[in-house]
Amino acid sequence: MVIKTEKIADYELGLLYRDRAFQKVLEPGVYRMLRGQGQIEVVKLDLRAPLVKAPELQALYLTHPQVVQTYFLVADMGDGELGVVYANGKLAGLVAPRSVAFYGKLLRPVSLEVIDAATEIALPERLVAPLARLAAQDLVSKSLVAIAEVVSDHVGLLYVDGVLQSRLTPGRYAFVKALRNIQVVTFDLRLQTLEVTGQEVLTKDRIGLRANITAVYRVADPLKAVALTADLKDFLYKELQFALRQVVGTRTLEELLGDKLGINQAIANLLLPKLGEAGLEVSSVGVKDVILPGDVRELMNRVIEAEKTAQANVIKRREETAATRSLLNTAKLMEDNPILLRLKELEALEKVSEKVGNVVVGNGMDGVLEDLVRIRPRKA
Repeated sequence: MVIKTEKIADYELGLLYRDRAFQKVLEPGVYRMLRGQGQIEVVKLDLRAPLVKAPELQALYLTHPQVVQTYFLVADMGDGELGVVYANGKLAGLVAPRSVAFYGKLLRPVSLEVIDAATEIALPERLVAPLARLAAQDLVSKSLVAIAEVVSDHVGLLYVDGVLQSRLTPGRYAFVKALRNIQVVTFDLRLQTLEVTGQEVLTKDRIGLRANITAVYRVADPLKAVALTADLKDFLYKELQFALRQVVGTRTLEELLGDKLGINQAIANLLLPKLGEAGLEVSSVGVKDVILPGDVRELMNRVIEAEKTAQANVIKRREETAATRSLLNTAKLMEDNPILLRLKELEALEKVSEKVGNVVVGNGMDGVLEDLVRIRPRKA
């Protein structure tokens, strides 16, 4: 007689088969069995991980369910059920609908929470953080739940099987996606800027130019935004293009360059009703730059130079006329007032004396005062 010895470790369970028929479960310990009593086989199950995966355990559950339930927590899920398993009070795993999982309860306490996946979409808030950690490590869990995060100053729209379900405020959420398609679309509610640059447009007088237009906007109503357009930024980009071409195309170059505020107001009047229907709120919009072709720019510079030259000539003639008029008025005053005339002569004498070193006169002091500078002719 040959004795076979089997050792079952503290973290193991053994399944004893004789001639491929199940006999019993071997708990931790040392076992001696006679080989002559048939073909003996012992299948060892490692219980260190909460979830035990073994084909023999699956088969044993079909034939001896009571035996399996004695040592394992059996999570046998129905068509619309999602199992949440806890080990030592911590989330240990998820069990998909229409599947069976076995969790050893010899080394640790385990429990099962069944969620009706057919009716419940959002999971309890207490499960959100544990499920987020579990989904980051386990691909199976990631396929059963969807973790969505809506950051501050954003809003989220929850779609279930392509149908808008609800609006989500900032926070983190967990949804059951084992039986349905879950999608969360987020929108930034802060002010954003969109620039349309290098647009080639023609003015009313057929002059080609390039223009850049900028809009500052925010999403005011996300529900309207998703209902009207699939790509919000592309929609706004196209509307800015059309408004710029319509406004510039109905004005001449002179009107365009001379009334920039009017151009911006005209663009805003065209855009605001359309963007309001799309759930957008525009705080400011306007033409940022107008770039003229080289030949047109050179021609404009010449026109401006000619205008400035003409203005300078007008100012010069005006000043000359004013100076002549002033001289005429002074002459009239001196003609009627001999004392004023004499003062002018003395003023001229003073200026001459400052620039001349020596003066030779033949009539003494009277010659200096009366003959050196004389404005009025001597009387006979």
